[in-house]
Amino acid sequence: GSVNKGIFFSVFHAISAFCNAGFSTLSGNLYEPGYQFNYGLHFTIASLFVFGGLGFPIVYNVYTYLKHLIKNIIRSLLSKEKFHHTPWVINLNSRIILATTFLLLLFGTVSIYLFEYDGALKGHSTFGAWIEAFFISANNRTAGFNTIDVSLISAPTLMICIFLMWIGASPASTGGGIKTSTFAIAVLNIISLTKGKKRTEIYRREIGEHSVRRAFAIIALSLFVIGLGIFLLVIVEPDKDLLTLSFEAFSAFSTVGQSINTTPNLSSAGKVIIIAMMFIGRVSMFSLLIAIVKREKYYNYRYPKEEILIN
Repeated sequence: GSVNKGIFFSVFHAISAFCNAGFSTLSGNLYEPGYQFNYGLHFTIASLFVFGGLGFPIVYNVYTYLKHLIKNIIRSLLSKEKFHHTPWVINLNSRIILATTFLLLLFGTVSIYLFEYDGALKGHSTFGAWIEAFFISANNRTAGFNTIDVSLISAPTLMICIFLMWIGASPASTGGGIKTSTFAIAVLNIISLTKGKKRTEIYRREIGEHSVRRAFAIIALSLFVIGLGIFLLVIVEPDKDLLTLSFEAFSAFSTVGQSINTTPNLSSAGKVIIIAMMFIGRVSMFSLLIAIVKREKYYNYRYPKEEILIN
């Protein structure tokens, strides 16, 4: 019986973590007594939802690269002659997503540790606090598990969590948010504009204009939907503070599932707003607009170009 329970627990949590679902068979999630200091379990689950949030094309791309690399090493060891072969190169999409994911995890882990080592992470050892900071950093990018009491988190950390929730996981993955590639393209475009460049470039490649335009459209629409959601929540939930409702709205839009013990106390109207935001966030407002708005049929003309004063 205990072996079967252990296998079921492992399989259930492995699938839930990889799929960024955040569901647990434990009543207190991973904050349950007996599990809240199990750092090995926390690190394994965090690694699974980072892996699941990368996106299937990226995982396959990295797998193919590693397979070529290992074959290359074995051949060079077995062959007397020097075997020179460049392994299959990781494509631009994978490079951008892997670099952005790593930088976001690093930023989240370090900043959460610095803000919370004497706060929400006080009961943990130094090693444990770093593991928990990594877990929270990865978790807020759409996983939804819980290893600490969220109500103990300080306001600066909540702001960092909101930022990480908004970005979310990567395209073609099990996570939500505006996606890492969207955020990366926007940042790269800002850098190229400040440098006076007319093109957005990275790793000796030029990013297509359509991708840049799409990224900024997704960012603008996400902020509009979240802003409208927060505005409506403030109206229907006058007894709750703005930061709590903002956290709730960003969590819903990015389908994270985190809450500062607020979701059960929402009114029926508040729950409907959260449901709508979860649906829009999962499907993407941009995709909804494409489905609703009539497509342009004629492209064989161009108007004269004019520059508009921006700032």
